[in-house]
Amino acid sequence: MTELWLGVAALVLLLVFILLWPALRGAGASRRAQEETGRHRAALAALYREQRAELEASRASGAIDDGQFAQLEAEMARNLLAAEQAAGGETRQGGRGLLLGLAAVVPLAALALYLNSGHVGGLELYRDILASQQGKADRVTEERITSELRERAASHPDDLTSRYVLAQRLMVRGDLDGAVESYRYIVAQEPQAAGVKAELAQALFFQQGSRVTGEVRRLVGEVLAARPDNGTALGLAGIAAFEDERFLDARDLWQRALDQLSPGSAAAEALAAGVARAEKAMADRGESVTGGAREAGQSSPEGDVGPVIRVSVELAEAVEAPAETPVFIYARGADSPMPLAIVRLSAGQLPAEVVLDESRAMMPGRSLASVDQVQLVARLAVNGGARPAPGDWQGSVESLPQSDWDQPVSITIDRQL
Repeated sequence: MTELWLGVAALVLLLVFILLWPALRGAGASRRAQEETGRHRAALAALYREQRAELEASRASGAIDDGQFAQLEAEMARNLLAAEQAAGGETRQGGRGLLLGLAAVVPLAALALYLNSGHVGGLELYRDILASQQGKADRVTEERITSELRERAASHPDDLTSRYVLAQRLMVRGDLDGAVESYRYIVAQEPQAAGVKAELAQALFFQQGSRVTGEVRRLVGEVLAARPDNGTALGLAGIAAFEDERFLDARDLWQRALDQLSPGSAAAEALAAGVARAEKAMADRGESVTGGAREAGQSSPEGDVGPVIRVSVELAEAVEAPAETPVFIYARGADSPMPLAIVRLSAGQLPAEVVLDESRAMMPGRSLASVDQVQLVARLAVNGGARPAPGDWQGSVESLPQSDWDQPVSITIDRQL
């Protein structure tokens, strides 16, 4: 805030100088004019007294009566008043006083308007967000940023930039319902914003437990029609193609997304794993594999495709639920509640074994490859939502170091929230 107040002070001083300069420049001339006006008024007063004495002498001698005396005296007074006004001293003094008043009032009024406009708080929020992006914000600051962004979204519905930042933060926090709501609002206001539409599709994908729904497919199609190289949409289109067992299409889509990333990044590793997985599926089905990951110098289909955790999940005998009840199985790091990899099943599919790997990552740069230990959670979502809620059932492995990821893990859902 120091820079802000220094800037305000400089502007106020400049404004005061501009307003006062005419008065300061004319101060000497004004004093000389006042002295001249004083001498002129003294001469007028002396002349008035002399003429009044002559009138009194004429009345005493009988040359004029009392009525004529009163009439002539009144005319003399009016002439004196007119002569004084012609001097113009009052007008100049009043103009200078007005400038002095403006010099004091205008800066104060401008400052009051600024303080009441809400821009001071907006500047503080912007600086907190910058600190957060640089990793310099503590947990209290992070919570305050999210809270203030929520308030701003409610009080400034036209501020789509703040709402977009809020949507991204909610996504990272694992508040998928809130992220979807914010992204939907922006897309409704700006339907041509292809990048935001791709992020909405991604949020919907994870909200539904890593399932490519009809809405996700529609959004991805609209994004790729407008921006064929959008990496988020290409990744989701590849997942859809893989689920449809169109492995060649999946491989090509993931490769196109991979070509846009810097080698060695977590997102690049996740996409490379997807490319290798698609090629392996093609090889298993006897299809010819040409180009793709092996030509790009990536692992062969039979080789390592990135971190993999195999989890066996079952319901405890005391837990009963309709077969269609969602079951979310995911791994997450210690620094964020957002899943690093997630799979959705239903209660009727249990017991089952699932694979958590790079293809199940929720966001580029946030995958199993970015951590060295995870917490595993399997949750029966009795209420049907992606977020934990009272009444849900859950089982977990509190800490699983990377050295144990190659060993099968079992989770029994037996604890009610």
